[in-house]
Amino acid sequence: MRASFYRGSRIFQTGSAPVPVPGPGEALLRVRRVGICGTDLHIYQGHLDHRVPKGGIIGHEIFAEVAAAPEGAGFSEGDRVVVEPLIFCGTCRACRMGASYLCHHLKVMGVDAPGGMQEYWAVPTARLLRVPDSLTDDHAALIEPLAIATHDVARAQVKSGDTVVVFGGGPIGCLIALVCRHRGARLKVVEVNPYRLEMLKSLGLETIGPEQDVVRDVHEWTGGDGADVAFEVSGHPNAVRLVTEVVRVWGTVNVIAIYAEPVPVHLYSVFARELTVLGSRLYTRAAWEEAIRLASTGAVAVGPLVSRHIPLEALQQGMEEILAGGPIMKVLVDMG
Repeated sequence: MRASFYRGSRIFQTGSAPVPVPGPGEALLRVRRVGICGTDLHIYQGHLDHRVPKGGIIGHEIFAEVAAAPEGAGFSEGDRVVVEPLIFCGTCRACRMGASYLCHHLKVMGVDAPGGMQEYWAVPTARLLRVPDSLTDDHAALIEPLAIATHDVARAQVKSGDTVVVFGGGPIGCLIALVCRHRGARLKVVEVNPYRLEMLKSLGLETIGPEQDVVRDVHEWTGGDGADVAFEVSGHPNAVRLVTEVVRVWGTVNVIAIYAEPVPVHLYSVFARELTVLGSRLYTRAAWEEAIRLASTGAVAVGPLVSRHIPLEALQQGMEEILAGGPIMKVLVDMG
């Protein structure tokens, strides 16, 4: 079978590998689509070399079909599935608290363990979720990032009538905005990329562009009160300096973006307005189930986010194009 191997900073190499042999409790999957996400871009640039081994196989936004499953597992050949790519111990304090996705010994498939950039993949059946036929292959490949969004929005307890500011209109920021809108919130998305700004507008989302003063715009929009909730998804230090400035008294800030280095934060605002500051990392099983429900019913339209498909052999080129910041939202690797 074909697989793409990480060879070091900015190098992926497509080659041959044996078809995995499933272990006890594992299904063999035939991978159909793999999404490229921000974590993959960090891997590509060598930022996660302490976690991703040379020769490792990345990819955690997966849609696949079951090729073979153990008897009694509840899955059969041909079942359409997505993969919750988490390996946790089940015994540490986080797992006992019900936060297994924050396990002290957590491993993420496609980062710390082999992922889906291969034609066949052996995965524990406990990590599979069936997707309905109403979801196209492309739409099913967006379930993982949508699960991130549903978890983030649930963490911030966004409700109908809330005002929300999302810093960053990439795939996750866009999906957070769409989930907030589904919950009945009013929102604005802060973005600088012209292509993404136009896409956000085409989805009926209000935006704040690079020529606008974010704090003043939100102040005017909310009648001077400030937003109820702000999400930081951009990963840009400028957004970190602003995110605590746009929320109201007792407002909520939720940080989703990954920062490898410390950045300045306006902590006086946290003190003065008694803000709640959250972090959101991955997802619960309930977030996955909600994501499947929202996508399959059309409550959240994920299809427009797909910019293009590439073959596995073009993975390195696709990474470079995304990093260049061009007219791209979500790139899917079509395994064929």
